[in-house]
Amino acid sequence: MKLPSVPTPAARRLLLGLGLACAAMAPPSPAAETPSTSHTLNKQEQAFVAKATADNSMQITLAKVALDRSASAQVRALAQQVIDDHEALNRKFTDFSVAQKARGQAHGTPPEDVTEDTLQLQRLQGEALDQAFAGMMVKEHQKIIPLYEQAARDAHDPELRGIARDGLPMLRDHLQVAQAITAK
Repeated sequence: MKLPSVPTPAARRLLLGLGLACAAMAPPSPAAETPSTSHTLNKQEQAFVAKATADNSMQITLAKVALDRSASAQVRALAQQVIDDHEALNRKFTDFSVAQKARGQAHGTPPEDVTEDTLQLQRLQGEALDQAFAGMMVKEHQKIIPLYEQAARDAHDPELRGIARDGLPMLRDHLQVAQAITAK
């Protein structure tokens, strides 16, 4: 039996259908990725992610000490809010970083001075502990808020800009409460 050299109309439809089915099952090309999944962070964005995640971890550690040791309802409320909010923020960075790690970019670790600040809080009690914790929260939030503002404004990655923008109200609220505690 001799096969025809030109496919019949039915054979052409079958080949076209198979080709479309194969194309639909193929993984998307890198050019088809969205900007947030294809974007490689620049050095400034990488530095922000590292600093922000390290700061979150440090503040959580300090807040846990204050939560365990303070007798002040206001300090304990701030400590619990810092824990809850910074853990949620770190989850956002972790979810974001999973995609970045696939491209070889990781986020930061807590700075070494956490140990000294933690030890200082553990040695204190009463009003001295409350003032020290609130003072640390003021200092740390005053340092990190400008970095979030810059990332919210300047980051090229839209997801990273969103994380920074969404974190700002929470950080400003923590700063305001901590400042009120230190004003007493």
